[in-house]
Amino acid sequence: MIISLTKALIFDFDGLVVDTESPLYDSWRELYQDHGHDLTLETYVECVGSTTQRFDPLTYLQDLVGSSRVLDLDELHQEHRNRVHRELSQRDTLPGVRERIAEAQEAGIQLAIASSSPSDWIDPWLFRLGIREHFAVVRTLDHVSEAKPSPELFLTAAESLGVQPHEALVFEDSHNGLQAALAAKIPCVAVPNRVTGNSDFTQAVLVLQSMADHSLTEILSKIHTTP
Repeated sequence: MIISLTKALIFDFDGLVVDTESPLYDSWRELYQDHGHDLTLETYVECVGSTTQRFDPLTYLQDLVGSSRVLDLDELHQEHRNRVHRELSQRDTLPGVRERIAEAQEAGIQLAIASSSPSDWIDPWLFRLGIREHFAVVRTLDHVSEAKPSPELFLTAAESLGVQPHEALVFEDSHNGLQAALAAKIPCVAVPNRVTGNSDFTQAVLVLQSMADHSLTEILSKIHTTP
């Protein structure tokens, strides 16, 4: 049975389980426009799936504004978070996510979350959505020394599940996440969103427009029969 070749699924969270990426980007862009500048997707996408160490929107905005006007970065960060929380307060999982989780459980496939976001962002979401109990392992930025594209998150998730990298499958929406999966030697299914849609996913084993495109059996059949 094809499905038995995969023993674990490792999900990214932001932009994959819930569409948090669009509100995050839109909020930053609005703040930039409030200060007379713009934030393009091409610039912002550098930090998607990773951390602001790769691209810090606040530092970049200060650079654009110039040293003649010092911004209150803490206040701007809080304003950004308030806008995002207002937008996200009623959001549910993206289409197909709950169905793929249910299929994995029925097939005896273990589940994990591996996210570059901190636990104080991920954990409340998982409990509010009522899906925390489905994931045997949750690994966040707080559990590793490096965020994606480092493979550490995926490797520690696989190890905690007791599976080898080739026995797992990653679902990701970002280029940084794909690079992390490749470095961990774990096959990756890419599910781009509005923010990451123009990223390079040619190295993914499969690219879906939505998690609802195919059943889990169909997804696993496709990747295990790929030459």
